[in-house]
Amino acid sequence: MVSLTTPQKEIVIALIELYDKKRSLVKSKEIANRTGRNEGTVRNMMPVLRAIGLVEAVPGPKGGYVPTSKAYEGFNVPRNIRSLSVPVYTLNGEKTGITVTDILFKSVFSPDFCQAMLKVIGSLSMINTGGDLVVGPTPSGRMIIEGKVTGRDDLHGEILLDVINLISIPKEKVQNVMSKRLVTIPARANIREAAGIIYKEFIRAVPVMDNGALVGVLTSYDIARCMSEGREDLSVSEATSRRPVIISSEEDILEAMGRMRRSSIGRLVVVDAQGKPVGMITRTDILTRILKPFEMVEERSLKEAAST
Repeated sequence: MVSLTTPQKEIVIALIELYDKKRSLVKSKEIANRTGRNEGTVRNMMPVLRAIGLVEAVPGPKGGYVPTSKAYEGFNVPRNIRSLSVPVYTLNGEKTGITVTDILFKSVFSPDFCQAMLKVIGSLSMINTGGDLVVGPTPSGRMIIEGKVTGRDDLHGEILLDVINLISIPKEKVQNVMSKRLVTIPARANIREAAGIIYKEFIRAVPVMDNGALVGVLTSYDIARCMSEGREDLSVSEATSRRPVIISSEEDILEAMGRMRRSSIGRLVVVDAQGKPVGMITRTDILTRILKPFEMVEERSLKEAAST
């Protein structure tokens, strides 16, 4: 965490303590009273604390401040999921200025729709019935909710959503999801040899190695391109079109998803702490992990149906 001055630390700690006690927005005057400092001093420090990600602010007469999850982590304060705020966005990605402190699912047994009641803080003036919102991600379950507003209660700070989409990404290390059967090919091999390896191993890409070092990734697209151009004898090192995009085996699969999206690719080479390739992770590997609970339930249901 960024090094803070003593006054800044006192303000953040006071904010955490007040917010945990109130479970609602904290005013600058309350922080000033708790720390024994001038309210103007507290307000002047807030933009800096917001910029480094320790504080979120809700503007307006009924506004105030809330600590972020980074603040809890930085000061080793035990996390209470009810005291951490979750952002709310419009469908085009604009922040609404409100945050969610609690989510209650309703009508989960209805075959037609699922509803979520959001307990929020901040002004609801820009939240319109019939509008679409995106809520999340939540800190622990990394859940994101997309839904249509069907009602709002300004007095009690509540929004009712008809859930359209509900996504949750499991916390899982890359090493637990990746394929550990690593097939590589030497850089000096030619395209014809590479095509035989990819066909035999039933894979779509293979890491290219040169004297023990990872120098590229050869894909089935690269092979098809070279074959169509009549360049079957071209060396693998010359045919490789992409620099290898790697990820540590200790990273989270959410980071792997982001890296694939940013690089416009469907697979990453997984390396250990020494940078040595130890596997591959693909979009299919991650999707299979996400669907694992559904498959388990389905298999269980089929077994129960067969036994009756």
